[in-house]
Amino acid sequence: MIHEICGLEQSVEEENLVRNEQLVLLSKGSSGYKWEVYEVRLRRKGQKVDLEKILTKLSDKEREFISILIEKDPLTGVYNRRKFDNDIELLISMSDRTTKGCGLLIIDIDSFKDFNDKFGHFEGDQLLRSVTQNIEQSLRNYDRIHIYRYGGEEFVVIIPDTSANDALAIGERLRKNVKKACEVTISIGISHYKELAGNINELITNADKALYEAKRAGKDRVLLYEKIP
Repeated sequence: MIHEICGLEQSVEEENLVRNEQLVLLSKGSSGYKWEVYEVRLRRKGQKVDLEKILTKLSDKEREFISILIEKDPLTGVYNRRKFDNDIELLISMSDRTTKGCGLLIIDIDSFKDFNDKFGHFEGDQLLRSVTQNIEQSLRNYDRIHIYRYGGEEFVVIIPDTSANDALAIGERLRKNVKKACEVTISIGISHYKELAGNINELITNADKALYEAKRAGKDRVLLYEKIP
């Protein structure tokens, strides 16, 4: 059984810029703990390491364990930025087959730095967990699987098969519930693939612009990109 992952060790050779990639795991056997290298691959600079080929050599439980470490934020338990970058492309492709498209919410905890400075990082971590749990509880079961910690005190929610106005209503519900249950407020910027954006870059950029305007307008508010003054 795997107990810990140390990650991908990388080393660069001198002139030919070939990298060694190793998946190093700590496992427990009959003789105790030992380090095992599951794969060593030489590759030219710019080529991707095929983690899938590495994972196929592991048991189902080991693959699940590693996938969680790769895709989940350890503090809040929601998905991380890496997972978001992968999922958004898939969900955009799926949205091309529907009439509604999908909404993107970028959520930022207002004045989080001030909270950290006042109460310390331990309480700050507790607050991040509390806000995350509240966001999850405020969403439909299906939408809960599309929550990501985007970085720091910023989160992203993808709402598949919805309209821009419905995404706005969901964002407003999140804002009210967090304000009621937690010690802080949140600001949310929203964009929509199909109605307000034609590709992934526009979708993310427009939601980020809406968030910026929501913060600039006084925080504790939800703003849809098209409704920016």
